[in-house]
Parts: sequence; C-alpha cells; structure tokens
Amino acid sequence: MNRLNYLLLVFALVSCSTGSDSKKEREENINFSYTLDTVWVDAGEEFIYLNWSLISSGLSQGGRLLYNFDQAKTAIQFIDLENLVLEKTLPLEVEGPNGIGARLMYGIYAANEGNIVLSDNYYVSVVDEEGNKSFGFRFNNYDYDGEKFPNGMNITWGEAVAKDGKTIFWLYGSEKMDRSPSGVAIFNLETKTVRIKPIEIFQELDPYRVYFSINGQPSGIGYADIHLQVKNDSLLFSNSVTNKVYFYHLSTDSITTKTYESKFTAQVAAGNYPDRTDSEQEYVDVIKAMEKEVNYGRLFFDDQNDIYWRFAKEMDRMKGDTILFKTVLTAFDTDFNQLHEELLPSDFTLPSKYFARKGMIYLYLNIEDELAFVRIKPTISYE
Repeated sequence: MNRLNYLLLVFALVSCSTGSDSKKEREENINFSYTLDTVWVDAGEEFIYLNWSLISSGLSQGGRLLYNFDQAKTAIQFIDLENLVLEKTLPLEVEGPNGIGARLMYGIYAANEGNIVLSDNYYVSVVDEEGNKSFGFRFNNYDYDGEKFPNGMNITWGEAVAKDGKTIFWLYGSEKMDRSPSGVAIFNLETKTVRIKPIEIFQELDPYRVYFSINGQPSGIGYADIHLQVKNDSLLFSNSVTNKVYFYHLSTDSITTKTYESKFTAQVAAGNYPDRTDSEQEYVDVIKAMEKEVNYGRLFFDDQNDIYWRFAKEMDRMKGDTILFKTVLTAFDTDFNQLHEELLPSDFTLPSKYFARKGMIYLYLNIEDELAFVRIKPTISYE
C-alpha cells in the first residue's frame, strides 16, 4: 500500500507547576508541547511479522533500521524507518556454522559495525546484516574464566547489551524463579570472562512476586519488571513498581539511586501479595490486581533532544470488566534529573513497543495486520 502520513491531533500544553525547591523550579521553567501523527510501513508483497507486537525487535545504531525477528520463519526483517518500507527479510540458519542455536529469539540488539546480537535467554549469537555468524555462546555450557553461579542459580529474565556488543549483562537468581533476582552476571564475550555481582536491592521487589504451583510443579509467576540499560560505565536498573532509578557504577563497584515524584501516579505499587499459592483463582486475582497498579516503564534515550523519556500507567477507572488507564510521559535530562511529566489524553493506549528516533517517539500500532507507528514529536523549551 502507499505510505500515508497524516496529522491526527495537535496539542500545545505548557507546564505551570509552582514551588520553591530546585525540582519544582526546574519544571516550572520548562515549556512542553507535542504533536502526534501516524505513518504506515509499506511491506510490498510481503507481510511484516506482528504476532508478537514487535516485542522481539531492536533499533539499529543510527536509527535507520528496525530489526524485527520473524518467529514464524526464523528470519530478521529489516524495516527502513527513513523511507517506511520493508527493506529485506534475512532467513537465518538454526544449525551449522552460521546457526543461531534456536528457532525463536526474544532479544535482538544492535552492536557496532552493523552486527546484530540475538538472544533466546540461553543461547547468544552475533551475526552481521548478511547472516554470517561471528560468535555463539550457550549459557548452560560455558567455560569462561571467572566466577560461577551459586548452586541452584542461573540467569533469569532480564538482559542488556553494551553498545559494542562485547559485554552482556544478565539478571541471575533461583533457577525456579520463585524469588526475586539475586544480582547481575557480567559476561565479556571478547575476553571470555564472567563476573557475578550480588545485588541486594532486588529483594525490595519480593512483595510484588507470586509463585503459582500445582502439585509442586511451577505453573505461573507474577512479578515486577526490572529494566536494564547500559550507559557508558554504568548499568541502570529501574523497575515497574517504584519511581526510582539505580546506577551500578562498574568502575567503582558501587550503587547510587535517584527517587522521583509524580503528580499523576502512585509513588509505589501497593504489592504485598502472597509469595506462593496453589490456588488458580487466587493467582488469577493477584495478576488482575497487579495490572491495575502503577507500572513504570523503561527509560529510553532521545539523542536529538538529549532527553531520557519514560512512560508510566496506572488504572484510572473500570469500564465494565475493562481497565481504563491514565498514561504519563516523563522527561529526564542526561543526568537523570526529572524535567517534566505530561498526562496524556484519556484515550491514549500505551503499546508494548516504543522507541525514540530523530527527536520523535515511535509507538507501535497494528492497523488491520499492517504495521504503523504513532509518532509523538515533543518540543521542550526553557524560559
């Protein structure tokens, strides 16, 4: 189909908070406005894989391409965001010299020199844009120098890849995932070394975790999300239930934190759920309660405006059995000071995939099985 680009809505909103402390003074000196539009991606005669809502996708360095992993075909789709077309589809091998080790990949990350890092959380491979593999690594059978996981522990969900693609950070903890993570494992793919770093702050998330089992067998887990991000020589942690950011400084092996305040959402989710249950109904009820509470998203960087953005959402009200959310967009400077937060329109729906590119925030949108993006173009000025 022909690419369409039309203006949906225009808002001009100016912050007007008052106060005497530095945070309030900083916010009241900022004028914030934004516009919205929607664009479609022309896939030609092919279909862009949308069954996973672009969850397994990653932005190339420089932002021209979006790498989308096609789980049905074990292939990478190269989506040209500059011209809004599907540029090509690259089939990948599972076995053999260029084999990526698994048919399904959950993480896809851009590295230097056009390399792409693929992860299924147990096997990592690095391929170039022609599908040639330069590296492969399996977590349950590695012979790296350095520390080993304690008995009964292994990597769990949660990873981040350094910009050069040579260092990967993974959360680790109980193999059963019945407790919050115990820390971070740092794998250097170049030197083939590993460091195991216990981090106690993850224990703060224990009240937000429920482990569901049937006859002693794991059947489900509800937990707070932990967001990882690499910036220079620091690893950033944030989570979905508290309005904080933690900084693990690799050079000094120390942790600092920043806590924020919101005018629109709770500072912290209520939590205090049962940590274990063998009742399916109790488990379902807990998951429903979790969905209603505040959910702080990951930080993502806008290199044109030099701003980190973050979405947060929380139940506003119920409409029958449907949860209606309020969604907040917050801006932080490069030192992670809060600049501004904006309550978005009541009909705004936050998708599972979003990113910043060329000063705009792209939000995934499926329109009749065709890929589109709603784009927020913010403008921030200082008085």
